[in-house]
Amino acid sequence: MIYDQQTIHAYEDIKRIAKKYPGRLLDALECFSQNQYDCKTWLLDCLNQYPHHFKYKTRDSIDIAILGGWYGLMASLVSTEFKLKPINNIHSYDFDPIAKQIGKWLFPAVDFIEKDITELNINDKHYSIVINTSCEHIDQSLLYKSIDSAPPKTLFVLQSNNMKEIQQHINCVKNVEQFTEQYKSRLEKIRAYELDKQRYKRFMIIGVKK
Repeated sequence: MIYDQQTIHAYEDIKRIAKKYPGRLLDALECFSQNQYDCKTWLLDCLNQYPHHFKYKTRDSIDIAILGGWYGLMASLVSTEFKLKPINNIHSYDFDPIAKQIGKWLFPAVDFIEKDITELNINDKHYSIVINTSCEHIDQSLLYKSIDSAPPKTLFVLQSNNMKEIQQHINCVKNVEQFTEQYKSRLEKIRAYELDKQRYKRFMIIGVKK
């Protein structure tokens, strides 16, 4: 391990979480697991190669929303690894106030917004891209509502998995074909992907709202 100022900052963040939110320490540390990193960098690798036009793609810079943003890792990676366009704003949405507070310690550059996706009307915003890596945690009707509230040509990036044994996973899918089929009526120019993680499979689609 390289011991430097960044290591010291990470240590201080962990100590702060353990002191104020001891029950969330392991959950927060999971944010930095190899699995989380693999799935989110895989998303960006695929997104950076998406060839089709989407809302505001020809503008100088775009806005991006992360739904179910958790502690902010996805937003942080997007800010450094997204290559298609310069980014104006990235907003990380989550209903959990503790996740927002911990996220501010871990990723202070991320713009966290405490809001449930049931209260979010994407049509009121100027997002070109909406990313949701937590579809397995969210009722399907709410996922449809988030798409339906967005303007045409908004680009959606969605991930789910087949880990049905986890209690919080209320909306898993069997395979990438089933995942794609759920969104064919709402999205077009869909690209579908699968990542084999041995214990489970991660599925992803990228598509433009009709």
